[in-house]
Amino acid sequence: MKYQSLPLILTLLLGFTVLSGCSHTPGSDKPRRDVSITVTLGGTPVTAGLVNLENPQTGEGGGGSLTEEGVVNIPNVALGTYSVTILPPEMDPVPPEPGQAAAPKKASPAIPARFRDSKSSPLQLEVKDDSSEFSFDLKDAG
Repeated sequence: MKYQSLPLILTLLLGFTVLSGCSHTPGSDKPRRDVSITVTLGGTPVTAGLVNLENPQTGEGGGGSLTEEGVVNIPNVALGTYSVTILPPEMDPVPPEPGQAAAPKKASPAIPARFRDSKSSPLQLEVKDDSSEFSFDLKDAG
C-alpha cells in the first residue's frame, strides 16, 4: 500500500525537472544594459531610419527606429562590441485604398550607403557596465 503513491510522486518530480529546465533562456545569464544612440548628419538629427546592432562573435544584436530627435533606445543589449548599421526608413508595404492619399513620407537626410551594411559601416560601439549612451555623426564618421 505504501508504494501506490510512488508513481505519482515520480511523475510529479519528473514533470517539475523538465519544466524547470525549459525556463532558462539562452544568453539570459549575460549582463545587459539599455542602450541609447543619437544619430546626426552634420549636427542635424536623423529623424527617420532604423538602427541595428550586430555582434558577429556572439550572434547578439538589437535594433529600433529613430525618433524625431534622432534617438533610438534599445533595451537589454548584452555587454560587448557591436557593428552599427543605419538604414533608411521603411516604406509602408500596404498601398493606400483607392481614392485615399498615401501616408506622407517622413523627411530624413539621406543615409550614406556605407552605413547601411555591417561589412562596410565604420560605426562600432562597445556596451560596458559604465557606458550605454552613444552618438554618431554620419558626416564625421568614416
